[in-house]
Amino acid sequence: MNRREMLTLELREDIGQAIIDLMKEKPLEKITVDEFSEKANVGRATFYRQFHSKEEAISYKLNRDWAHFAKKRGYTFEETAPKEFSKAFFEFIYSIRETNSLLIENGCEHCIFDATRLAFENINEKTNRKEYYHDHFRAYGLLGLVEGWIDADYDLTIDEMADLVVEYFYKV
Repeated sequence: MNRREMLTLELREDIGQAIIDLMKEKPLEKITVDEFSEKANVGRATFYRQFHSKEEAISYKLNRDWAHFAKKRGYTFEETAPKEFSKAFFEFIYSIRETNSLLIENGCEHCIFDATRLAFENINEKTNRKEYYHDHFRAYGLLGLVEGWIDADYDLTIDEMADLVVEYFYKV
């Protein structure tokens, strides 16, 4: 990846983070492009070149945060045991409790879904439609677990949640 591409990724993350930070002060619907552009130190045009909506920027930021979290620990979907990968994912979800609450309060649960879907999606090229549908089925089921866990105020441990993922999605 060249320097320009790396800067673009950083700008995209900065925009998403600026929106999330501003959501701590007021509802998403009242946050203007000028406000988060200024906070992210980017022009309005940069936002519109990179994203179609504030929600898309938030989803992107969550996905990148998960990618950084997983990379730092050396986890990849393809090479990490399902329980270990699931446990790491729930550690991540738990670590962003405040952001999850902000998103739910602002009706942006779908941003959590987008990050969830991308985290558990097989990033290798799909060889058939069955694999494509399997990834989506797993992502929606996982989102149900994540939403239930958040709604229940994180009542189960991270290990218990990882066990549920393995039980529901990996056992034959």
